[in-house]
Amino acid sequence: MPQGCVIAELFTEGVPMFDLSQLLAYRNGHFSHEQVLNKIEDLNIRGLVSQMIQRDPDMRLTAEEYLKQQRGRAFPELFYTFLQPYMAQFAKETFQSADERILVIRKDLENILQNICGEDQTDKNDGQTKDHGLIILVSVITSCLQTLKYCDSKLAALELILHLAPRLSGEILLDRITPYLLHFANDLIPRVRAEAVRTLTKVLALVKEVPRNDVNIYPEYILPGIAHLAQDEATLVRLAYAENIALLAETALRFLEIVQLNNLNVESDINGEETEETLHPNENYDSELQALHEMVQQKVVTLLSDPENIVKQTLMENGITRLCVFFGRQKANDVLLSHMITFLNDKNDWHLRGAFFDSIVGVAAYVGWQSSSILKPLLQQGLSDAEEFVIYKALNALTCMCQLGLLQKPHIYEFASDIAPFLCHPNLWIRYGAVGFITVVAQHLNIADVYCKLMPYLHPFISQPIIQIDREIVLLSVLQEPVHRSIFDYVLRSKDIINLYRHLILRQKVRNGLMPECPLPEDPVVIQLLKKLLSQGMTEADEDKLLALKDFMLKSNKAKANVVDQSHMNDSAESGVIDLAALGIPGRHIDLVKTKQENDDKRARRHVKQDSNLNEEWKSMFGSLEPPNIVQPKVLTAPADQENTTGKSLRSESSPGMITTNPALQQVSEGTGVLTRKTTSSLSVLQAGNAPVLPPTYQRRITTCATELQHLIQQKREQCNAERMAKQLMESAEWESKPPPPGWHPKGLLVAHLHEHKSAVNRIRVSDEHSIFATCSNDGTVKIWDSQKMEGKTTTTRSILTHSRIGGKIKTLAFCQGSHYLAVASDNGTIQLLGIEANKPPKSPKIHSLQSRALDLKEDGCVVDIHHFNAGAQSVLAYATVNGSLVGWDLRSSTNAWTLKHDLRLGLTTSFAVDIHQCWLCIGTSNGTMACWDMRFQLPISSHCHPARARIRRLLMHPLCQSWVIAAVQGNNEVSMWDMETGDRRFTLWASSAPPLSEMQPSPHSIHGIYCSPADGNPLLLTAGSDMRIRFWDLAYPERSYIVAGGANDALHCPSVSYYRKIIEGTEVVQEIHNKQKVGSSEDVPRRGPESLPVGHHDIITDLAAFQTTQGFIVTASRDGIVKVWK
Repeated sequence: MPQGCVIAELFTEGVPMFDLSQLLAYRNGHFSHEQVLNKIEDLNIRGLVSQMIQRDPDMRLTAEEYLKQQRGRAFPELFYTFLQPYMAQFAKETFQSADERILVIRKDLENILQNICGEDQTDKNDGQTKDHGLIILVSVITSCLQTLKYCDSKLAALELILHLAPRLSGEILLDRITPYLLHFANDLIPRVRAEAVRTLTKVLALVKEVPRNDVNIYPEYILPGIAHLAQDEATLVRLAYAENIALLAETALRFLEIVQLNNLNVESDINGEETEETLHPNENYDSELQALHEMVQQKVVTLLSDPENIVKQTLMENGITRLCVFFGRQKANDVLLSHMITFLNDKNDWHLRGAFFDSIVGVAAYVGWQSSSILKPLLQQGLSDAEEFVIYKALNALTCMCQLGLLQKPHIYEFASDIAPFLCHPNLWIRYGAVGFITVVAQHLNIADVYCKLMPYLHPFISQPIIQIDREIVLLSVLQEPVHRSIFDYVLRSKDIINLYRHLILRQKVRNGLMPECPLPEDPVVIQLLKKLLSQGMTEADEDKLLALKDFMLKSNKAKANVVDQSHMNDSAESGVIDLAALGIPGRHIDLVKTKQENDDKRARRHVKQDSNLNEEWKSMFGSLEPPNIVQPKVLTAPADQENTTGKSLRSESSPGMITTNPALQQVSEGTGVLTRKTTSSLSVLQAGNAPVLPPTYQRRITTCATELQHLIQQKREQCNAERMAKQLMESAEWESKPPPPGWHPKGLLVAHLHEHKSAVNRIRVSDEHSIFATCSNDGTVKIWDSQKMEGKTTTTRSILTHSRIGGKIKTLAFCQGSHYLAVASDNGTIQLLGIEANKPPKSPKIHSLQSRALDLKEDGCVVDIHHFNAGAQSVLAYATVNGSLVGWDLRSSTNAWTLKHDLRLGLTTSFAVDIHQCWLCIGTSNGTMACWDMRFQLPISSHCHPARARIRRLLMHPLCQSWVIAAVQGNNEVSMWDMETGDRRFTLWASSAPPLSEMQPSPHSIHGIYCSPADGNPLLLTAGSDMRIRFWDLAYPERSYIVAGGANDALHCPSVSYYRKIIEGTEVVQEIHNKQKVGSSEDVPRRGPESLPVGHHDIITDLAAFQTTQGFIVTASRDGIVKVWK
């Protein structure tokens, strides 16, 4: 019964069959539904609904029986043979996204139309069936339009609409298609907006009849809906608007005339007493036409004033004559012609000037001969243009205007005198254009005017007299040889062309006997010009031709000089180089080291859902293509020639952008070696009674560009794999003596809580053998701890050694030469090298001072960071002071190996890191600057600054990329990896609620301690800081990162977070997002009782390190003096 009510609502425009009281009355037999049923015009549907809402359940049939009963009646034959089987595939999870549905329909469109429309059908019922089938297809397409995500899908949808539009009625185009096209006109992607305008224009042009309820669709809906596109920020969109505005205006005018005609037809049928209102439609027409003119005029003026010349050119080349017809003679002159004239002022864009002369003929033809006086100086300007292409266009325009009788006779003679010298122009196109104009003039003049007025202009340029001047072939055959191109160009480029022509005139007078001899020119430049021209073979005939072209040459020389001056200013803009950064296109950075692929099966399982909760019968028919209790045939292994040939079939393959995760499909396509695999199954539309079958697959759509990118990445990874492996082995050995075990993921279990320091712990360092680690504190002590005792096997976890004879607050320390020496630095300017003597247990080791240095606190300041490395014959302890001194102390000779002085204008020194090959080092400052120094030549290389000038807290070299540094900066828990060769921020870890890479700092938390390990090519990073949380970052697969241990104030020991990767301004950012707690989840999690104390730190974590014994451990220290060990 509910299904019957739904079908009734579909055919009564949403009117429900019953409300609750009527339903109860109907159940008791006190309510009649005939009133609603009579609104259903189709008798078959009315009978179907009447049966489906019978009160007696036994009187109601099953869905299968209704389909059989109504075959050929309520449901046409097409529904059974094609529509239902084909549309049922979209109920599967295989095509769960709108993008996939659109691409599948586009791929199958030819077969769909063949099945729906078939051959030419003359039967009326067949015609109605065809229309209904297309409407169903249109409904499927339009249901997807608002949820499309990808640009190619949206363009495919517009292509589908354009392909189907000629087969649809005007009412369907206006009511069902046009609103979605206007929706696409507001899309975020410029290509989609541009294509939407083109599609909208073509669709509206197909509408032949305008329904009465759509009489004002243009002025009230369509034109306002796309008005903003005339000022769109994307030139591509404005181009499309300019290309189609003429046809849109023409269609709008046709709509208005159709409405007016319909109104007149209605008026002719009215009664005599209503004839007083017959003038009203005419008044309405005039006002509507005026409003339409104003709307279109506003947009045309905007486009004709566009900052991009290509938009103006497009408008002129696409229907400027149509706009003249639309506006009428007066507005064509006032609006169009007045703006077009200004285009000739652009001396650099010869395409625009050429388009003007292409378009001016149509405008002049509509405006009439009155425009002749206005256009004459413009055409003369075109004949002396600096670009020969424009001259040819101007000649063509003059020829056409002369043919149309738009030029007055005095103007024709004047143009003929200007154009005749072009018969000796070196450009063949210009000569042909001049011949074309002269022959057309000869055809329009009487014979007396031809021989008295026209022939004198031609005599200098023809070799013999002719009679048939009006024939192009005859005139071309008698033309004299043109001026040599080299002579023509040399004269045209001459800076002193005026004096040169003065001398050529004197030489001509001498040849004609008007002067006895020609004096030598006074200007030496003219003498050189003349010698050069004579050396290039200039003859007396060439001089006469150049003198005939004198006016043109002088004007063109001046025009070329202006163009050269202006183009010189735009050399950089016209260099042919496209600056992608200026266009806002970020670069793509791919990690070639990452060789492992994401497991797509897990992702597939997340997306696979159960079928909808329909009853089994309806599910088998509509909700799924797999009826229960039917074994699937192995369609994948069936040969192609075994297709069903008794009924119409339609192959519906997945589009090239699909990746299937069906195991059977993957077995078939194994060995193809490509990322994109096509499904080999096809949907066969069978005879009635046979249910079509598809294998259950999960398909993930990948765009073409993404597939090509994957191929490129794979190729590049293979290329660098060999050299990377050798380099990786070497660097892993140098990076740390004991890397963490493979697949190490610390669980955050607290194994030791050490509270011996009485003040903030500043630094933790682990010895090379990982047998001991040391901590230093503001309490003036250095404590050494036994790593073996941290495994929890012993009851005592006290330090094995304490040293407190340095004084001041111990800020940093470093192990030297394994675990035998320890260098410590205090804020009182003291640096000590301590020797550690190991004793056999249970005796504790001894410690004594070997060397020490005292720094000048005023000049150098205290030590902020310290590192040790072996440089061959030297054992160097490098330390950096707050005032910019960077010293390499050779421990063997007790002298300075090198000294560097950092520029304090870049900020106070906070940290530094040394390259693993000791080629360069990087200094971090309080102003966010990272300065690089060449350690071989002890020279500064470069410096790069953080965009927010955030303080650099810790610096670390990247374990795999030799030119990268890892920097922890102040605020937003930011840890970024910078390429110091280019200064680019390549990779950022962002554990903050602020927008990624924003310069605001709503989160004041910072990272104070970093540990990094190459980890067999998939580097890992441990961080901890002021939010008291320890984070594990998987740099190869950042989505696998997690919080190892939270702070003591966190509600959970490990807060629930997720990590997402995105590209922002060319930087790959991994952002930490806190998962929202479900409602009531706090009741499900057992509350922490008073006896279970928090294990996390209560104060800011100041440093972090890791060591390996039989397993991996993390050691952290905090500002309250607590040291904790985790595993």
